[in-house]
Amino acid sequence: MSAKTIIITGAAGGLGSALSLVCAKEGFNTVMLDCDRPGLERAWDRITGQGLPEPGLYPMDLLGAGTEHFDDLLDKVAEEFGGLDALVHCAARFEGLTPLEQFSPPEWLASIQVNLNAAWLLSAQSLPLLKKSESACLYFMLEDLPKMNGAFWGAYGVSKHALEALARQFAAECQASNVQVLGINPGVLRSALRSRAYHAENPMLQPGAEKAAEQILQLMKKEIEPGQTIVDLRTA
Repeated sequence: MSAKTIIITGAAGGLGSALSLVCAKEGFNTVMLDCDRPGLERAWDRITGQGLPEPGLYPMDLLGAGTEHFDDLLDKVAEEFGGLDALVHCAARFEGLTPLEQFSPPEWLASIQVNLNAAWLLSAQSLPLLKKSESACLYFMLEDLPKMNGAFWGAYGVSKHALEALARQFAAECQASNVQVLGINPGVLRSALRSRAYHAENPMLQPGAEKAAEQILQLMKKEIEPGQTIVDLRTA
């Protein structure tokens, strides 16, 4: 049986790089996508330094990515690995807490593009490949959404609420297929993104992403209850 193939966006970040590592340990063909080329290379070094299969690095800025860019990515994945079994959206853009009346219009549009539009477009274009897999996964990383109802979360908070709706729609439309669609709240994790919201917090007191990454991998391996679309790893 051939190895599963997974694309992970935001793969240079805390959760994305941790998930890339556990997927490489599992023997997956792992394609790591991020705009941060040095970060991708550091994550690649951590994986290959353990003697694991080399992941594929795919530097891409989701801010400027369109249909043709994702077509090129998916064509290359299909050509090299023969298909696609999982797509996990870990990429996120958040520049800090800001009142809506002070939010820069270019930053608003950039945040919505990276956090929501790109996730929709890549998912929609990936579905034909995912549906050819015997058992496919399409996962979206969410947030503690009730917290996002508060002030100052700006485009990031709005896009995460919209991302949950997107995950629910994809799940409903894929219900009769072999594609398992989930929106996942990974819980509190130590990350550069979190530090932009919680300046006074000691990041070393927060958990790393390793446990959440392992939990996501386990979700890929098991049957999800019918109708279950949102998973909170804090209570899993």
